[in-house]
Amino acid sequence: MLRLTPPITQVCLREYRLDAPRAGADLSLPLPKPGCRQHWQPWSDVCAAIDAALRQAKGVLREPWLEFDHPYTAPPGVFFRLDQRRGAAANAVLKARQHLMPTLTDPLPWPETSGSPLAISHCGFFPSRRRHQQGCIRLNLTGSNQWSWLRLQAPTVCTAELQALLEHSHLCWSATFDWGAKGMEQLGFELFPAGRLQRGSQLKEARVQALLHVLEPWCQRTAVDQCLQQHHNWHQDQLPHHRQSFSHIKLSPCNDGAWAMKLYLISHAAG
Repeated sequence: MLRLTPPITQVCLREYRLDAPRAGADLSLPLPKPGCRQHWQPWSDVCAAIDAALRQAKGVLREPWLEFDHPYTAPPGVFFRLDQRRGAAANAVLKARQHLMPTLTDPLPWPETSGSPLAISHCGFFPSRRRHQQGCIRLNLTGSNQWSWLRLQAPTVCTAELQALLEHSHLCWSATFDWGAKGMEQLGFELFPAGRLQRGSQLKEARVQALLHVLEPWCQRTAVDQCLQQHHNWHQDQLPHHRQSFSHIKLSPCNDGAWAMKLYLISHAAG
């Protein structure tokens, strides 16, 4: 499996479908600095595009992570953390898209709100996905005013039941969605243990167990346990010198009104 991906060194993130625990897991890992990319030749073009985007962004974009969709044969997507204190995010993201997806020439829309600016923490580009080939970008949204804005964009998804879940004291959350000329598509919610937004946690921590307990009406604990076992098996086979940690669970609406859930687990070097 690992021969189809760049070398995993310090850390990686694996994504498991709770409705198919034994299906292959997607894989994300940070892009090393240019001088630390031994054996990265198969991805030299995307690395060069990312490097160019970082140079032009002058600090607005940073911390690129590559995301490889299983079975890792398509070009990877890339996520950047956005630092809007360093400059105009919309302009930096547009220029990054020009580097990473140069065939797209249409203007890039940007979410707007009549109130305080949206706290957009990350942007992403996925050249192998249809929506992104048509001009969409992936955005991650945080901040206190995100729920009211999301409810305007997707009122059928943002129900009172969902709001009650997101307001639970045992979790914190961010929204993730594709954004393009048609507005919002493929909305999802990333649920982290309380106080651990976009940060890892130890699997056995009380705050992780509290989050899993809150989510039991939404997903069966047996499915979570099966994914944890799959991750453990992969871990022992591929990276036995790493530690295992918990990141978050993603909740996404399906067209039939059901919810799809994914479990994100971290593997990182010990010490």
